Amino acid sequence: MSNPSKQSTTSIIFFCIISFFSSEVSALGVNWGTMSTHQLPPKTVVQMLKDNNVQKVKLFDADTNTMVALAGSGIEVMVAIPNDQLKAMGSYNRAKDWVRRNITRFTDDVKIKYVAVGNEPFLTSYNGSFLNLTYPALFNIQKALNEAGVGDFIKATVPSNADVYSSPPDNPVPSAGTFRQDIYEEMRLIVNFLAHNKAPFTVNIYPFLSLYLSSDFPFDYAFFNGQNTVNDNGVVYNNVFDANFDTLLASLREVGHGDMTVIVGEVGWPTDGDKNANIPNAERFYAGLLPKLAANRGTPMRPGYIEVYLFGFIDEDAKSIAPGNFERHWGIFKYDGQPKFPADLSGEGEKKALTGAQNVQYLQNQWCMLNPNAISFSNSSNQLGDNVNYACTFSDCTALGYGSSCGNLDEVGNASYAFNMYFQVQNQKAEACDFEGLAMITTRNISRDQCNFPIQIGDPTSGHCMYGSSVRFGLVSMLLLFMAL
Repeated sequence: MSNPSKQSTTSIIFFCIISFFSSEVSALGVNWGTMSTHQLPPKTVVQMLKDNNVQKVKLFDADTNTMVALAGSGIEVMVAIPNDQLKAMGSYNRAKDWVRRNITRFTDDVKIKYVAVGNEPFLTSYNGSFLNLTYPALFNIQKALNEAGVGDFIKATVPSNADVYSSPPDNPVPSAGTFRQDIYEEMRLIVNFLAHNKAPFTVNIYPFLSLYLSSDFPFDYAFFNGQNTVNDNGVVYNNVFDANFDTLLASLREVGHGDMTVIVGEVGWPTDGDKNANIPNAERFYAGLLPKLAANRGTPMRPGYIEVYLFGFIDEDAKSIAPGNFERHWGIFKYDGQPKFPADLSGEGEKKALTGAQNVQYLQNQWCMLNPNAISFSNSSNQLGDNVNYACTFSDCTALGYGSSCGNLDEVGNASYAFNMYFQVQNQKAEACDFEGLAMITTRNISRDQCNFPIQIGDPTSGHCMYGSSVRFGLVSMLLLFMAL
């Protein structure tokens, strides 16, 4: 069945995209996340990577199905140990078993290069939950890799958020960078260990978050073609990516390892879920970042090539929205593996299209909508609101937020969007479009202007992500902002 989803203008215009990865940009990789209610088959995603000449991929686990799909592809892989497994990796026997099950049994067929030990374990929002767990896990995993005879070419690293370092308020320039005081000794210990094992420091840099978290942040400084600058003793920075990267280099230098290899594990721009998360801004961001990487311009402190993984490859509709509604919209491809917008990933202006997922199977060409004959807003608003709340709790309504792609819908539109998202997540079961008699199934595409009412892909993978209490809380909070029923 052909894709019935409404396409935006920029999604249709596929030219201006990619002869992905010439030798000059061999550092460019992508993040492949799987927090989705309906996942494309791993073999389909691997084919997308190959079709677009993606040579490196960063994972967030070491799922067997994913690893089997990557076998024989020649794609370089960073596998991962999730944060909730760090405590277990404090046992060397558990670490050895993890390496045996997830690394050495695949090394003949999968080109594994890194093991990510945790993911941003020192985020301030974690309140130190992983502070004493990360280094023991890192130590044991690298030791187990060494003992297994693969430690010379597979290195353990700790992807860190850029909040692990900063410059002091009285000298806010990159050259004054230092690691955060509450984790300073832990970071010094980790950096020394990485240096001893010739492993890289991995950092996630998000210019979008700098803009999102501060209303005073200069808008243009988040991109690569603005006029805002920072002068650091005669060194001029015109974008926050360079400034952030060099703040890390200064922090590493302070602990004696200024020459350490640094990988940018995540960088990108979301396309929905916030007033600044949209396709034009994403296009602008990538139009600045990708030529910079292709030209190996580096940063003022470290000119040259930087190894970078774009975040992310495909949208994930079941990610936690605790950081913001935009979390489910980082992909350069939509949920169904189709490109969102032009983005010349070669960085060289070659106007070739990204290749989307092939032979995608969709559910039936039908939607769930508010039944206009079933309710009077004047006396049933609570009933409607409760049902919309329920639908959004167990699906993805982040596009309904302020400034988002569906943020201008009226009450009827909000309800229909919520009902349809739940209906699609539930694989279009008839009982999933009832809502106490308020909803009805239609074969008419009810998308509006720039607001797409999607049809979900078929054959969801087993064990797909469910919506937990933290997601429920986030969505309930969000609904208070846009529902006026």
